[in-house]
Amino acid sequence: MSLRDDDQPQRLSRRSFLRGVAFGAAALAAGALAACGGATTPPPAAAPTAAPDAAPAEAPAEVPTAAPPVTSGEPMKITGMMWNNSPVLDENFMLRAQMFNEKYAGTYEIDLQLMPYGDYWTKLDLQYAAKTPIDVYMWDVQAYSHYKAGLLRNLQDDVALVPDFADASQYPLEQYNYWRFDGANLYGVPENLQMMALYYNKDIFDKAGIAYPDATWTYDKVLEVAKELTIVEGDEVVQWGFDKGALGAWWGSQTFGWAAGAGYYDRIIEPTKFTVSDERNVAGLQWLQDLVYVQKVAPDATQAAAIAQDVSLFQTGKLAMVADGTWYMSSNADSSFQWDMAPLPLWQGKRVPPFWFGGWVIAQGSQAPEAAVAWATWSATEYQKELAVNRDWIPIRKAERDSQEYLSGLPSGFKSVVDTVTDARIGDLYHGSAAQLVNEIMGPTFDQVWSNAMTPADAAAEIDAKANELLAKG
Repeated sequence: MSLRDDDQPQRLSRRSFLRGVAFGAAALAAGALAACGGATTPPPAAAPTAAPDAAPAEAPAEVPTAAPPVTSGEPMKITGMMWNNSPVLDENFMLRAQMFNEKYAGTYEIDLQLMPYGDYWTKLDLQYAAKTPIDVYMWDVQAYSHYKAGLLRNLQDDVALVPDFADASQYPLEQYNYWRFDGANLYGVPENLQMMALYYNKDIFDKAGIAYPDATWTYDKVLEVAKELTIVEGDEVVQWGFDKGALGAWWGSQTFGWAAGAGYYDRIIEPTKFTVSDERNVAGLQWLQDLVYVQKVAPDATQAAAIAQDVSLFQTGKLAMVADGTWYMSSNADSSFQWDMAPLPLWQGKRVPPFWFGGWVIAQGSQAPEAAVAWATWSATEYQKELAVNRDWIPIRKAERDSQEYLSGLPSGFKSVVDTVTDARIGDLYHGSAAQLVNEIMGPTFDQVWSNAMTPADAAAEIDAKANELLAKG
């Protein structure tokens, strides 16, 4: 997602940033990021323990598994679904289906359907209601409601049969715990991931003679440099030192609380208590608000709009640094200046960035679960090589993420950003009332902070009061 695309970073859906990455696929594949400068098979591992802040969700309702079809020598046929992104990525998805069907000719066959995101969940729900579910489909947070209704297949036994998935040196297995909604079993197969990063304009740094950001930078260092790189002419700021970017979204700003040992709620899966008012969370929010209204090194929305018209502020070349997602690379591909990226800075000596998975879930009622599992696991293993070649997504498997073929032409700091995934927490919220919690409580209240209409402390207290009241209703 480029946050400038929908201008509503508080929304629950990860759809926007996935579309942003997809939009950039053609540019990445064509090398348009040149402006950046830049054995023995292990046995299956036992299921990892649940993540510290991930408590088992209430057991979903049981849905009878449909009996497998009678074999007749024909391939096991399944339907798959993904939302439309860009022409390039859509074509690559159809080519993926073709590759799968050719590899498993006579055994499995997928009919992959692409449709607008606005119709995606409606179609899935209609198919579930008709008891003819889509066999395998791309995850987004809305699919958690399908888990709650008992509609998703427990994939723990399926993934245990794939030796590759036991290799913690290649797959971020600890992070998989966030998709163990019951605390023990995996309900989705991740195939790609997204991270957050600090983007910077190399030309601005070079002109000022300041060394580029790297993994050692703290937010104090960001503020120090932002002051040096903010330029005022008369009463007008003509160059800004920093913009909070995706740190202005609830899922971005919580990185401060995480690093300080706190968080916005007690656990990601089925939270029971919101704790935004914890002083460690408020301190991070206050730092962000002060950048604009006290330190005056970052613009408010009106000031940013005065400089940026049809592009983001960073793309104008009049912003030194911005915090945003890896999907933001596509928006910067055609910039007229040299740029790069570094890991999010350290806060109080620690870095805990947000990350997100893209991957596949399978309907419990699928009549050909074997074929659906084959599609999901193949996408996360063998197909990773093609994913790296196309640069559609960030591959989940480290060998492909680290390959020269994949890294060639990407920003030089990209690898250091993605390597922080081992310290990351998933930037999602899994709860039956998540849409209300995010869109009606957190998002609008944080907007009041960024417009200076509320103090972070007052906003945090209001969020906790409203969210905890909603949680208490069950």
